[in-house]
Amino acid sequence: MGTRGTGPGHRPATACLLAPSARERLVAAMAATCAEHGYRAASVEDVLARTGLPRQAFDEHFADKAECAIAALDELLSETTQAVSRAQAPEFADWRRLLLATRALLELLAAQPSAARLALIEARTAMPAEAYDRYAAGIRVLVALLDRVRTYADGGAPASATRGAIGGAELLIRRELLAGREDRLPELLPDIIYGTVVPFLPQQEALRYAALARELLSDGG
Repeated sequence: MGTRGTGPGHRPATACLLAPSARERLVAAMAATCAEHGYRAASVEDVLARTGLPRQAFDEHFADKAECAIAALDELLSETTQAVSRAQAPEFADWRRLLLATRALLELLAAQPSAARLALIEARTAMPAEAYDRYAAGIRVLVALLDRVRTYADGGAPASATRGAIGGAELLIRRELLAGREDRLPELLPDIIYGTVVPFLPQQEALRYAALARELLSDGG
């Protein structure tokens, strides 16, 4: 029997499957470069320096810096939508869906701080209009999540209050990202839950939601 594929330089097939592709490496490096230098100051050369890939590899996948950065936004938006959807499983009560979805979002942003900064800071102010469209699409996902609260709240608040509540959560998240405290994002859960539901529920009920969020953090459930 031969020993094909067992030499010292051989990479197992599973390792090849798990290794990030050149495109994935470029997208991750673009997000990291923009987080470090800002989108305007970031360059394709900076991205290539992080990956060790040649310029040809970049040109095979992207037309320019903007296209690569928007690809990073698209990945985060897709993961955000999936995380929120998974956390809203029908077997959970409405309050638990809201809590779990919000926690899933905060944990996702904490795990991908570079992409989070790109989406919540750079896309809003420094990137092309197409990037802002992605940011707005992400906000629509969150608005849809919070609108679920309005369907079982005791009413009174206008629909516009949803966007205002989301805006308050955005401010808290951006504050932590700008301060380099992305690892603390999950700890914002009680404050964000309270701030997003209080326009729609009596204060005591909103406080109950915040207490449930603290329990969720403490027991990891």
